[in-house]
Amino acid sequence: MDFSKPQRPVSQLKADGQEDDVGVFIHDMLKMSDFVYLFRNMRNIVKTNDGKLMKRKKSWFSSEWYEVKFDTPSLIITQSDAPDDDLNKFLMYAITPNAIKLFVEKNRNLFIEPEGGGFLAFDNDGIENKAPFGVEALLKDQMEDNMKIVDFDDEFTTNDGGVTYGVVVNLTRKWIAVVFRGTVGLSDVNTDRNFNLDYDSFFKSQDDVSVPEGKPGTHEGFTSYLTDPKKGVQDGRACIDRIITCVNEEFKNNKDVVGKDFKLFVTGHSLGGGLANLFAFKCAQLKAKNDESVSHLPEKIRAMTFAAPVVGNGDYNKEFQALEKKGVLRHIRIANEGDVVPTNGIFFPLSLGVKGDTYEYIQNGVNIFLHPDKELVIEYGNTKSCASQFRGTGSLPIHGLIEYEKRLHLPENEKFYQQNVEDIYEAACGFSNKE
Repeated sequence: MDFSKPQRPVSQLKADGQEDDVGVFIHDMLKMSDFVYLFRNMRNIVKTNDGKLMKRKKSWFSSEWYEVKFDTPSLIITQSDAPDDDLNKFLMYAITPNAIKLFVEKNRNLFIEPEGGGFLAFDNDGIENKAPFGVEALLKDQMEDNMKIVDFDDEFTTNDGGVTYGVVVNLTRKWIAVVFRGTVGLSDVNTDRNFNLDYDSFFKSQDDVSVPEGKPGTHEGFTSYLTDPKKGVQDGRACIDRIITCVNEEFKNNKDVVGKDFKLFVTGHSLGGGLANLFAFKCAQLKAKNDESVSHLPEKIRAMTFAAPVVGNGDYNKEFQALEKKGVLRHIRIANEGDVVPTNGIFFPLSLGVKGDTYEYIQNGVNIFLHPDKELVIEYGNTKSCASQFRGTGSLPIHGLIEYEKRLHLPENEKFYQQNVEDIYEAACGFSNKE
């Protein structure tokens, strides 16, 4: 199967009622999870280098000073002129894949791509790079889907980490996606390893707890990323509240979306997958209570995560299941065999590097478990222990999106991608909410 393109056209999916076709869902969310890393990296290069005086080597015997000037950086960086009264978006105007591609073409001499592909890097030699970059192929795919990035927040993140997310509208495939970036630096690592339980942020009152006598708790590190007032944000609101308001307003006011049966997807890789889990849960929790803040969101929140860590205890999982059974929440969770990040029960001496008791945690949703050389396994929950997945130093490449895409491509797995989300839920856990 080629995930560079969905295996069936949108017109056919709509004709046969398979708008939730899993192969298409995987295609779209895999590309979004990859894109959020690449786009933030590109913007960071511009913010870090534009306007700087730098020395360029001309020969073995001489060098020159010059000022770095990117051509039309406003094509990808728009919040510098954002109006002060817009408290729900960081972008002044939407950014399209066409604009990003044009920016790359205008500034090709200032970028270099490592052999084999990957993040772009700043190129100081001044020689124009003629070969297409990998990101340009991704952009071409997105241009065909008529996509717009209506918000993107990396304003207060650094190379050490912090919450980075995008809100993307796909006009062809009729979805709005919230996409969270994964771990990139030390502050993110410190967030990842904080497994203390937060019992208050998502369950402020007893009205938020639907399972009697439960004490649901969420991963303190990930929860703080979403719920702590964000340093530098003028209105002092939590990140999750700003995103929910932004998305709700897109469903309410975007003339290309209103009345056209758009879906809401949430996705991310690694840390981004953990944040996506919590964000999707919060939206579904509010929908179940008919909260005004999500009044324009669709009735069902769909999450797809890659390499997502555990984010809550057993009672959180019960709350998650209650929303699934009501039909307002779906989570397709993709994990590689040998990836330790989506596990619980971190054992000694690795446990010395984390805070809290990881044995209290349980995975959520339907798990598509990918093997390196045989067909995938689909199970509900399917929490794996750290010991069962630990591969020493070999675990790191197994965690990357490249390995995830490689395993998803296995011919043995193609038959699974013709199913839709509700079919998978019904087969894996015995309940569904077919539309």
